[in-house]
Amino acid sequence: MDMTNAQRLILSNQYYLMSQMDPANAEKYKRQQLIVERGYELQIRELDKDFGCITETECREIIDFMEMYHAMQESYNMLSEECQAKVDARRLQFLGFDIATEAQQVNYVRFLTSSEGLYPQFDKADHHFNSQMPMLDKYRRMLTTWRNCPRQYHLCSTELAQIFNA
Repeated sequence: MDMTNAQRLILSNQYYLMSQMDPANAEKYKRQQLIVERGYELQIRELDKDFGCITETECREIIDFMEMYHAMQESYNMLSEECQAKVDARRLQFLGFDIATEAQQVNYVRFLTSSEGLYPQFDKADHHFNSQMPMLDKYRRMLTTWRNCPRQYHLCSTELAQIFNA
């Protein structure tokens, strides 16, 4: 993180104010203030980790994953009971992403569902869209399969199984 002296002073003052306003985390803020004031570049990188960036393409891809799950859920609801019995309904739940390796994606999903109010039908469960295992590659394979389906919002049980098994 490259900062001018003026930016470092402003950030240092912010950390000072935060240490005063949040005594429970005062030591953390004082440490960060010292790092910024003295310009310890190795430790300044720690400050960068709190700032994420997801490109527009990545955002659209995540929305596509969520839309795919929405389409699968709606398709399932339109199936007859006989066809529904062929589908493992648990696999229709959008699990989210792995917070350890896909934190930016987890946070974006949380933003979309909480702040933006999108996909209210998605169950946040106890983990709040933390799948606890990497999902990005799996979702990409599923999305490719879903896009190859002729009627993406009217999937049959066979198509649902193909998407799940991608």
